[in-house]
Amino acid sequence: MKNFAKRVSALVLALVVGAAALCPAALAAASLPDLPKDECVVDDANILSDSTTQTIVDLNNQLQSSCNGAQIGVLTVDYTGNYSTEDYATQAFNAWGIGSASENNGVLILLVMESPIYEDGDYYVTYGDGFRNTTLESQASALAQTMEGDFVNRDYSDAVITCANNVADTIASVYGVNLNNGSYDGGSYDDGSYAQPDDGPTTFGDIVLGIVILFMSLMVMLIIVLFVFRVFVAPIGHAVGWNWGPFAWGYMAGSARRHRPGPPPPPGPGFGPGYGPGYGP
Repeated sequence: MKNFAKRVSALVLALVVGAAALCPAALAAASLPDLPKDECVVDDANILSDSTTQTIVDLNNQLQSSCNGAQIGVLTVDYTGNYSTEDYATQAFNAWGIGSASENNGVLILLVMESPIYEDGDYYVTYGDGFRNTTLESQASALAQTMEGDFVNRDYSDAVITCANNVADTIASVYGVNLNNGSYDGGSYDDGSYAQPDDGPTTFGDIVLGIVILFMSLMVMLIIVLFVFRVFVAPIGHAVGWNWGPFAWGYMAGSARRHRPGPPPPPGPGFGPGYGPGYGP
């Protein structure tokens, strides 16, 4: 009876696993949070501050009025189910309907707290087809990467604000307008540049490290110069009789590493008359 029960349990388990393998998209889709079309921030992981949400709202108000309804959506989740981070972002973007439906000019910033690839989670930036072949497409990866420092330090609000400001500026450059979001310095958008996150003030340790690196660099350069002079330049000068000044010094430099051989071994049978006149001077 026990064996029969075990077989039935194994059969049920196999059916469940098989169904999950055949329908991974359905299981993963169930993990999508509610994405209301009248909101631009869904903090399902509960990691963002209220001020961060308000910052995104203010950015979107400017984008929608000056960039043909463009919009930035921010979504945070604990995990992505059976989806990869990229696929989950795509599914969420399509389900949310970010940006203008006619322009397809929305951008989604996704933050994931648990990832099978990265111990500290993952993030991704995706965008609508309206931004194909634009600066935003070419800069998307770099824009997402601006979150790295704050994300590693678990400063998720700062990470989102940094990325959203840079995305907004890039969108504005696509439409040829300026935004008053505090991150644009008044320069030209033609090069597709964006603000980099602040690394903080220079400390005494940074200065000491810089001095040490400079010293080591100079030492390496000096060693290379001495090696080149000793191996290539000095032997030529010595061969033509220039045994003065730097040629003599260069030729002798490093000679302490040379090892003079001992007296030659006596000739043995089968090796000819010997090994030459000797090794002495």
